[in-house]
Amino acid sequence: MTLCAALGVALYLMNLGGTLLTLGPAVAFLLPVTIYFVYATRVLPGLRVFKHVLRGFSYMNLGRLREALYFFRRALAWDPNSALARQGMLTLHESLSLARIERDPELVKELDFELCLERASALLVQDRPPTADQRAEAARFLDLVADKEPRYAARVDYLRAVSLTHAKDFDAAANTLRTLLNPESAGYHAGVRRRTLFEAWNLALFGHPELTKRVGWHELEMAGRRVEAIGAVERQLAANPQDPDAKDLRTTLYSQLNEREFVDAAANGPPKDFNYDYVEQLGLALVDDPDPDRRDRGMAYLRIAGRGLPARGPGIFKKLADLYEKLGDAENARKSLESAKRSVGLAGGPGELAKDQRETYFAVLKKLADDADARGDYEAAIADLRLYLEGGGRNELETYRRLADLYGKARSTPNAVLNALLMTETGLTYSSTDADLLKKKDTFYYSVTPEELAAVKEKVAGYFDVGYCVRKAMAILNSKSDDVELLDWATHLAKLAEVMQPASNGVRLIKARCLLRRGERDAGIALLEDVREGKKGSGDEEDAWYAATKILGQLYLEELNRPDLAVKAFTDYKEYGKSGADTLYQLARAYEALGDTANAAKFYNAVTAYEEHPRYWDAKEALRRLGKG
Repeated sequence: MTLCAALGVALYLMNLGGTLLTLGPAVAFLLPVTIYFVYATRVLPGLRVFKHVLRGFSYMNLGRLREALYFFRRALAWDPNSALARQGMLTLHESLSLARIERDPELVKELDFELCLERASALLVQDRPPTADQRAEAARFLDLVADKEPRYAARVDYLRAVSLTHAKDFDAAANTLRTLLNPESAGYHAGVRRRTLFEAWNLALFGHPELTKRVGWHELEMAGRRVEAIGAVERQLAANPQDPDAKDLRTTLYSQLNEREFVDAAANGPPKDFNYDYVEQLGLALVDDPDPDRRDRGMAYLRIAGRGLPARGPGIFKKLADLYEKLGDAENARKSLESAKRSVGLAGGPGELAKDQRETYFAVLKKLADDADARGDYEAAIADLRLYLEGGGRNELETYRRLADLYGKARSTPNAVLNALLMTETGLTYSSTDADLLKKKDTFYYSVTPEELAAVKEKVAGYFDVGYCVRKAMAILNSKSDDVELLDWATHLAKLAEVMQPASNGVRLIKARCLLRRGERDAGIALLEDVREGKKGSGDEEDAWYAATKILGQLYLEELNRPDLAVKAFTDYKEYGKSGADTLYQLARAYEALGDTANAAKFYNAVTAYEEHPRYWDAKEALRRLGKG
């Protein structure tokens, strides 16, 4: 930077810009900056690395190994691919001896033990068997690591097993491998052992026939070992997908995997380092095989895949259910459908599924509901259809219809009839004129008892249709039928409505009418008088108040011999927008019964203004009777 600055000053003093017309005075600035930029970006990085390496070699030659390590590391930090820096590190570690480290204990903190292991591996794992000198040199590195950094014990033991195999000491190699492959062996760092397992299993199974015979197959058959070996292979393939040794080992391990091994390994959840897609493909290739053993093995593979792939669980387990059904195994077919249902919960719900899997899930729920209904397990069928609706299943009208039927069958379930009512009412929101649902509505409202309704009054207030009870009872009462069952139905509806809205004018009106029809005249009249003395309200409540007033007027006039009260009742009713000539006629009769002929004639005359009304001639006859005609 100083030299470039000096160059800029020199150019300025030389007035070089005056001779270069195109650049002018800027040349004194641009030329030094350009030179510095090229130097800083092109020359300096490599030069910096070279300087650190040079310092490292210098300190190593002076026997100051800690300083040498420091500068070699600085060089590798700037350029991890520097061959010169890596050679310096390797040369330094090759020159180490235990005696040298003992003289300088602080040096241990600076050593790169992974580099020591790499060097030992390079000496032992090569195209041709290592010589005795190479094995001895590797042993020196391994002893150094084992003595100073026990964390790498698993890697050290693997490389020792390789060395012992080359030395044809198979018993010692087998013992070392056996200890390494045992997950219960003490003293191993879990992470280092995990990284070493693939090479260890590959050595045990394919490294040498003697090791395969002494260690490989025997260790693989022990509890949990095969799944652990599969995990090691999958980690290796994740790091190097084209590793031929890993591919061969994967084929071997998965081909011998049995379902019990997987289930035991999945006690705390499906193993993560496991290729469920690969297992699914193995299963699909075998399940249609005519050989029962191969078919059963394929089905086991699919069950394993389904547990590890919950997002594809519906399709996998539905495939299994179809196979079991084809084989006539209804129980296992149902279990497979249940597994398909559970897998959706593990996947995070139907909203997390792909469209085809979600549709399969809905089909599974419907199938489960059909099966449960057929065997009389109505609660299970209801639960499955509720899951269908909650998950976003379509065709809601038919589903609510089906739920209403199921609740109607499940009479032993608490509040079954009320739930059937809810399903019916909900279905009617999709089609208010559905004849089947309207029929169900009649049935379920007739089936629920006032006691059941009172116990859950607050819960059902949002959907219980009091208006329906009033209208239906009113229609029955207006039919003038003497059928006792119809009267019981109207009375039942009145009681239900009273539970929900005891102070309603409409409710009290139908209750009073039921009492009158049942012969309980005093109670009925008293209730009608309560309605009349209360508030009119508005809408339906006002209509009910006027209806009660009209009925009372007729009772006062025709049954109780109280024409005075009848006059008051009919006078009030005359203010009702739906009153007409008939009201005027009844009011005239009441006045006539009181002996008030003037007012009687007045209202009879008012009736005669309606020439088309049925009471016209009755009014004319009454006027002649009174001498007013």
